[in-house]
Amino acid sequence: MEQPGVRLVTAGLLFSPVPGRRIQALPKGGFLIDARGRIRAVGTAEELQRQYPAVPCQDFGPTSLILPGFVDLHTHLPQYQGLALDRGELLSWLEHLIFPLEARFADPDFAEQQAELFFRAALRCGTTTLVVFGPPYAEATRRAFRVAARLGLRVLMGQTLMDCHVPDALRTSPEEALKAVEALLDEWHGYDGGRLSYAIAPRFAGSCSRELLRLCAEVATRHGLLLQTHLAESPGELRWIAQLFPEAADYTAVYEAAGMLRPQTLFAHAIYLSSSERERLRRANCALVHCPRSNVFLRSGIMPLRQYLHEGFRIGLGTDIGAGTSLFLLEEARWACEMAKLRAFLSPEEAPTELSPEEALWLATLGGAQALGLEHTIGSLEEGKDADFIVLDITALEPAQPLWSEPSHVLARLLYTATPAAVRAVFVRGRELFRQNPPPQSGIS
Repeated sequence: MEQPGVRLVTAGLLFSPVPGRRIQALPKGGFLIDARGRIRAVGTAEELQRQYPAVPCQDFGPTSLILPGFVDLHTHLPQYQGLALDRGELLSWLEHLIFPLEARFADPDFAEQQAELFFRAALRCGTTTLVVFGPPYAEATRRAFRVAARLGLRVLMGQTLMDCHVPDALRTSPEEALKAVEALLDEWHGYDGGRLSYAIAPRFAGSCSRELLRLCAEVATRHGLLLQTHLAESPGELRWIAQLFPEAADYTAVYEAAGMLRPQTLFAHAIYLSSSERERLRRANCALVHCPRSNVFLRSGIMPLRQYLHEGFRIGLGTDIGAGTSLFLLEEARWACEMAKLRAFLSPEEAPTELSPEEALWLATLGGAQALGLEHTIGSLEEGKDADFIVLDITALEPAQPLWSEPSHVLARLLYTATPAAVRAVFVRGRELFRQNPPPQSGIS
């Protein structure tokens, strides 16, 4: 008997990450989605239609490609309007562009309008899960949660917290921060069965007192929350942190003293880590976020990604808007590959350093899910997981009418030539959140 809400979804090709940083391809494949938006069976379209003959089928056609939704581990909602505007290296960029922009979010109506633009842009890019530094104001962050709730994305977000070395308009005292965090927690953490979560978000040690850092660690630990911040992003930042915290042996020790080294902590950038820092971070099972486009845009450096993967770190990708130049995480994966090649050229003693297209797509999906501890819920197309997925149009890739169409070549072309225009539809828990019409199709040979 047909069950309400149950349906099959089929496509010309499915890509799903599997252990070992590999991608499994399933031509003419699909999956069964139950009424709760979970995947209940995966197989070829023929097998599924034979097994579930009474279930309606949503077929996206022979030139469609289905992937798990992208997982963006690090981005800044209030920096969206600063995208692509160059103001030099990190600290200068913050002072002259970002801090004045973030101060505008004191207006809650402006904040809500910008949240709408930001989250809709993420959907157009195929992102289904985002870890977000929200505005530096409680009401603005509340409005941003309201938008995310309505649009249907999976979002982990918190008010950006700062109490020193920033303009007065952006400062929140530890006491005010605690009050704001607890109110937002009560309202939004666990919303819609955990689709929305509160993530503690101290900006970085340069804008947070020792007291605020300790408070953030205590609240995150007490409530079992994700904690996100920045670490070892640029040489200038490292020198400044050493001046601010002369008692600390290194940058990581600042966060260690505050109690922030824990499995539910995400450290973004992490380009310049000593062997001692890496050992302590691994021992605490912290996760790292690679933001290659931002690292280039702000002249920060190149993460030794291959070394970190070899050492066993949980790592995913972040667009880091607005130092990153778009919310399209597949482009971040592309840059991860290219920066790994450049690192191999500049630091031949580290070889091998290169990253395969398979590994890059894995980082954008299941790697990000693992970094969040959500690998049993999202990140791949497997039975029992939520049906967070995107549909792409293979004919939107280059070159037109390709000579080779086997899955490995499609994957490489996807990584290196796809743009957001290739994204046809985006789903979270089986619910369609975004759709654009595809161009005329000619089929896959």
